[in-house]
Amino acid sequence: MADAYPRLVLQDDDGGQVLPAVSLVGTGRNEAWLRDFLLQHPSALPAGEIDPAFDQPVAICSELRTPAGPADAFFANRHGQLILVECKLWRNPQARREVVGQILDYAKELTRWGYGELQAAVSQRLGTGGQNSLFRQVAERHPDLEEARFVDAVSSNLQKGRFLLLVAGDGIHPTARAMSEYLQEHAALRFTLAMVEMKGYALPDGRLLVQPRLLMRTEEVERTVFRALEAAGVQGDASQPVAEDNGSVLDAEEGFSYEADKAFWTAFEDRVKFDDPDQQIPRRKGPSSARANVLTPDVWLNVYRSRGDGTIGVVLRLRGKATGLQLYERLAADADAIEAELHERYGNLSLNWRGWQEDRNTAAVSIQREERFDAGSTERHLAYLTEAASAMIAVFRPRLRVLLDGGA
Repeated sequence: MADAYPRLVLQDDDGGQVLPAVSLVGTGRNEAWLRDFLLQHPSALPAGEIDPAFDQPVAICSELRTPAGPADAFFANRHGQLILVECKLWRNPQARREVVGQILDYAKELTRWGYGELQAAVSQRLGTGGQNSLFRQVAERHPDLEEARFVDAVSSNLQKGRFLLLVAGDGIHPTARAMSEYLQEHAALRFTLAMVEMKGYALPDGRLLVQPRLLMRTEEVERTVFRALEAAGVQGDASQPVAEDNGSVLDAEEGFSYEADKAFWTAFEDRVKFDDPDQQIPRRKGPSSARANVLTPDVWLNVYRSRGDGTIGVVLRLRGKATGLQLYERLAADADAIEAELHERYGNLSLNWRGWQEDRNTAAVSIQREERFDAGSTERHLAYLTEAASAMIAVFRPRLRVLLDGGA
């Protein structure tokens, strides 16, 4: 397979030579090395090429602590534009999905901060308590910078969720469809997300030449605003139901524990595995359910536990008559083959073809069963739901990909 990178030629008095490409993995180089390289050389980030508003980034700190975890590298420019960078030297496509989801989680957490919280986190990381460390870092490069204007600009960008999110590494090979799936996971953000691949070349004197290459970027994305659900301060997507079939957000059953259900869905996210590494993990959308898009926002997987009617299960929903119903009908026409594959691979599971549901404007197919909610239910529910979710993706996602790509 041809190298996707241009050949670099070093010209000198003796002629020219093609520089050999070298991996950035190994010989003491890892994610921390790449992080430190970018912090030392912020001009290597193609920020201005992605969006002129983010040009001339200034390195602020590494390992900025957020409630979702530490962001590898944090930059800002004189206009108060904020840049988060996650570094990954990988060969595993599973890591690609995880690192993109990770940086989006960091961005979501930052939207809950004001300037004071961000400034405090930067000062804590730099060990400069009591100073406006964020402003001072940028002002060192731009002595004429006005503090009040800078603080106002940063505050506005935090409130709007306007960030540049960069995933930097080597071996990145994203697809546009996979990228769109990642983005649908996070609402209420206006951001630009880009992937930058770092390529190394060996110079004759043993030094390393690093070439950044912009692989993919989004346009600024503005999504549906999160609505705060009245119960327990849970956040959900106002455009879709939180629970699957019981119609409630929080169950009134005695002994209900919001923290226990939150812990359940965290355990589910950690445990579930899919054949296709580009399939996003269903994320908790409320006490009763988790959800992930499947290839397109018009198809999603809903995993739920309903105390109201004592069922747990996984539902594949396909939205709209123009898209969802047509996809469902094509899949249902192949039901015998789909169910044969399911039974061969997951013998204890069965599909329920639920057809078109006018009130939801969706068609649906599910795997579900009646269940008790008792002291021993957590492990039973986790085992069943992780298997059912894996099965649903295994048998439907490849077929959906063919249909969406215009296949027969």
